[in-house]
Amino acid sequence: MAYKTILTFLQSVERADRVLDVALPIAEEHDAHLIGVHIIPDFMSYYGMGAGQFPADVIDQQQRHMAEQAKEIQAQFEKRVHGTLSRSEWRCGNDTESDETQQFINMSMCADLIVTDQNGAGLSRGGSDVAARMVLGTARPVLVVPSAGKFTTVGRRPVIAWNGDKEAVRAAFDAVPLMAHADLVRILAINADTTGGAAMTARGDELAVCLARHGLKTETTTSITAGLAVGDELLNRLTDFSSDLLVMGCYGHSRFREMLFGGVSRDVLEHMTVPVLMSH
Repeated sequence: MAYKTILTFLQSVERADRVLDVALPIAEEHDAHLIGVHIIPDFMSYYGMGAGQFPADVIDQQQRHMAEQAKEIQAQFEKRVHGTLSRSEWRCGNDTESDETQQFINMSMCADLIVTDQNGAGLSRGGSDVAARMVLGTARPVLVVPSAGKFTTVGRRPVIAWNGDKEAVRAAFDAVPLMAHADLVRILAINADTTGGAAMTARGDELAVCLARHGLKTETTTSITAGLAVGDELLNRLTDFSSDLLVMGCYGHSRFREMLFGGVSRDVLEHMTVPVLMSH
């Protein structure tokens, strides 16, 4: 198993290199085709209700600035991939849907892996919701890079957030290529006695055996929140394990905010300290 098509969502000059720091080594390891994507925002959606108050010449000037930023990000991408990858591609779109995230989703349905920024920097509708919408909109695994910290390796010490549901299973198997060289894969269930009981534990043990057939060393473990929020307990355990990757499922029905453990995914995406791979 390998990732052969990787898309990177590069919306900010300031944060493009951080995303590429994570995406490039993965692309090199998997001999993947790496695609850099930037969506030039629509001025009206970028500035929202106040956009109509700007004079026409200011709007024109700002649109030119956004186009120049796109060229700068393209130059960053091409400089980083030059001499490192045999296959790469640049795509730049103009937002015609008043929603840059949806434009990116439309481009990325057939990728093996999507790599994006935690904060949705540069988006008119930014924040952690961007990653959730990507997961739910593409049904592809999305690797979210934190806004702080440096990550020279991803997947050596992964933790799979486990609740026994199909979304968590999907995430675990989507992450197999990323965990191929892991020292140990931990399958972590929080409050297992109250949120699924024996069935959750049994499925976790079965997942461990199945992942072991992929050559992965696995360990199942449980944790009790003891009054903490589940998200806080999960982040604490990542620190305890010196983890460099969190793997978790993403729920979505009528609202994309309905995610793993209720609001836990949202909490993790807002306070993440390591890269997070999410699947739906």
